[in-house]
Amino acid sequence: MDDRDAVGILMVDDEPANLLALEAVLAPLKQRLVRAGSGNEALRHLLTDDFAVILMDVRMPGMSGFDCAAMIRSRPRSRSTPIIFLTGSEQGESAIFEGYSAGAVDYLMKPAVPEVLRSKVSVFVELAQSHRRLQQQVREREAAALELRQLNLLLEQRNGELASANDELDTFCAAVSHDLRNPLSQIMGFAQLLQMSASPRLTEAERGQLTLILGVGRRMSEMVTDFLAFSRLGSTPLKLASVDMDGLARSVIEDLGEQWHGRNVEWNVGALPAAMGDDHMLRQVWTNLISNAVKYSRRSDPSRITVAGQLVGGELVYSVADNGVGFDPKQAARLFAAFSRLHSETEFEGTGIGLSSVKRIVHKHGGRVWAEANPGGGGLFHFALPAGDVAQRI
Repeated sequence: MDDRDAVGILMVDDEPANLLALEAVLAPLKQRLVRAGSGNEALRHLLTDDFAVILMDVRMPGMSGFDCAAMIRSRPRSRSTPIIFLTGSEQGESAIFEGYSAGAVDYLMKPAVPEVLRSKVSVFVELAQSHRRLQQQVREREAAALELRQLNLLLEQRNGELASANDELDTFCAAVSHDLRNPLSQIMGFAQLLQMSASPRLTEAERGQLTLILGVGRRMSEMVTDFLAFSRLGSTPLKLASVDMDGLARSVIEDLGEQWHGRNVEWNVGALPAAMGDDHMLRQVWTNLISNAVKYSRRSDPSRITVAGQLVGGELVYSVADNGVGFDPKQAARLFAAFSRLHSETEFEGTGIGLSSVKRIVHKHGGRVWAEANPGGGGLFHFALPAGDVAQRI
């Protein structure tokens, strides 16, 4: 047994021979045995130490075992310590009754049978060890609870700081985007005016450069517009309602008609389950995903685009698949990062903000997004929303 697991047993007797005999009987228990030759010495030990049980001789000079027991019971620290009285056979029933009245838990006649004494003492030893283990568990749980409370407070603080930083960043991005619009509009306006008024006097190279300026300006304007919309997503509150996802997706397909009319596009739109969310924001999600499918499948003839949705566990999982150029599966994590592009702008137009907006909106709804390569070629994009009322999740 580890010495740290040993508990104290206090033996009180004015006869050294009796103390030696008790030690011999109790030694097999491998506990911490403490001697006291008098009641006063026993009380001094109890001032600084705790014991599993006290073996007390009744007849001692100066202070009897009964008087010592009364003192022990009067002190809060030792009040609940079990006491076993040991006495000679000449003591009558009245003495035994007095012992129990003084707070004894047991009364043994001398000489005590070793096996009986060890058995009785071992019961209190096990109780004390169990109590010690229980106290240790309580302390550990209290410490763990305190640490958890501190971590929760720290997490709340960090979340508050992060939310504040995000708000500041969104405000900054919105301000920058707004401030870029005015000079950009002036540049575009002067370039268009120059193109209309001075084009006949310009050389072919100069007209090409002017066209390039206008093209870059338009792309810059689109980027600023998308960036401004992206920055506003963080501070825009959700307006939750039941959203007809089936009707919403089909409406988006019609709205994007200019992008795919005249092309050989095969649409496969399944019945989509309704979701709880912000209709305007979820329209942006569908618009970005479906327009990407239309754009990146334009080299395929026919273009095949599948829109699907189903309830999976506690989530509503929606997907948009195409048979377009696809992407390297190893780069899937980059797809939803702002301004990240896996294809050059000369191949496919765009600002690189669409999928990051999808991610931000879906996360705002308490959902998740992911992408994978379509087994039939092309890309397969998923987003999942919590089924039912998400108001408590946000």
